[in-house]
Amino acid sequence: MAIDPRPLGQRLMEDNWDLHRQAEHDTLPRHLVQGTIPRETYVELLGQFWLVARVLDGAIEAKRSQVPVLALVADEQLQTPYLEADLEHWGANTAAIAPKPGAAALIAEIGRCEREEPIRLFGLHYVREGANNGNRYVAKALRRAWGAKDMAGFSYLDPYGERQRPLWESFKARLDEQALSEDEKREIVAGARSMFEHIIAIQRDFKLPEPEAAGTR
Repeated sequence: MAIDPRPLGQRLMEDNWDLHRQAEHDTLPRHLVQGTIPRETYVELLGQFWLVARVLDGAIEAKRSQVPVLALVADEQLQTPYLEADLEHWGANTAAIAPKPGAAALIAEIGRCEREEPIRLFGLHYVREGANNGNRYVAKALRRAWGAKDMAGFSYLDPYGERQRPLWESFKARLDEQALSEDEKREIVAGARSMFEHIIAIQRDFKLPEPEAAGTR
């Protein structure tokens, strides 16, 4: 097997760039960035991510002692508490939240990975953790659009505040220091690619009109 000399963080970025761009430029994320997503749709989206986060966080916690790279996932990175706080702020009834097809498929994939390929859980997590870099800008756009005075209701999008960039750089550096085999690196990259595909599917479960071009409203 040929050895890829690139650091794993570089591979995760470069080998998933096509899906990364697709996930960023679909209809729903463009509404998020422009602050034009209906509030009820945003809360419904949080509910889908909450269903996913509960399963992924639980799988990571269950496999940390068996898969060393999962020890890099700090408790602070687990997303369930942020989503629950935001859903409570927006008055959502979590007991009534049911998975749409995209979330259901991702939940099934997480379960499969936990049983059969637990190292892929890190790739799934890496994508959602990296998304925090752009999500900070989404939080600012929504706060501005909705006249929010503080971060209540937006902790999922901006969990770390001004610590975001240094925490992300430290996370990537520690990942690149891990003694991983080529097979393990390939599985992590594959897990990340799967996460992007499932996130795109979750976004497309929400049928929104194309947003107006920025600057035309």
